[in-house]
Amino acid sequence: MPDAQSLTQLSRTLGGLVEQGADFTRQHPEDAAQGRWWRRIPLNLRPGAEVPMEQSRHAAVLVLFWPEADGPRVLLTERSAALAKHPGQVAFPGGAVEDFDADVAAAALREAQEEVALDPARVQVVGSLPQALVPVSGFIVTPVLACTEDPGVLTPHSGEVARVLKVRTAALTDPSNRWTAVVRRGGHRLPSPAFLLEGSDTGAGSSDPVLVWGFTGILLDRILDRLGLEHPWDASRELDPLLYHRA
Repeated sequence: MPDAQSLTQLSRTLGGLVEQGADFTRQHPEDAAQGRWWRRIPLNLRPGAEVPMEQSRHAAVLVLFWPEADGPRVLLTERSAALAKHPGQVAFPGGAVEDFDADVAAAALREAQEEVALDPARVQVVGSLPQALVPVSGFIVTPVLACTEDPGVLTPHSGEVARVLKVRTAALTDPSNRWTAVVRRGGHRLPSPAFLLEGSDTGAGSSDPVLVWGFTGILLDRILDRLGLEHPWDASRELDPLLYHRA
């Protein structure tokens, strides 16, 4: 079992990432509002002008880490195949921020409790990262970083979550698990960072491979990089994410 020092170190590491995001927001408020903190570009370079998202809804996701004997783990979920949006895809717990939520952290904790029965009392919220834009679904998403000594028994919400995934960070940083997911829409080629994991690395209780890609893959890719955990990997290795869809 990991000791209290492991949790303290993890909390400090995540706190440093929150400070990185806060510094960027203070120095580049317009870029932060456009989700540019999440781009793979040097911070001193400004991308071209973008059209602001109109009529977007605010959402929050919980990025929860905890120490284990084999290294830190992060909480993900596999969405139900019956859902209308992003069925079967892997995601962080989260959803829309409602009027009754005190803030984005409260929204992320509420959604995690609803989706996987995570007890908010177990969670230490470290802070929020700059917002990320999801034009395809019309959301402005705030990732909320948090840690816990032990997430406890987690149960997937029937009809919304198919599986709870407790993913080893070491598996996410292993170059052999890194791929570029490519989808093609309307004649356009749309690549994004992806992680193809063995079932044993996810705590899913199945040997089936688990693919993390799309918006969640982008968030994980940037978080691991900014934490200094990423190892060089071959971005030319490509896969079709639709081949890994679980019905």
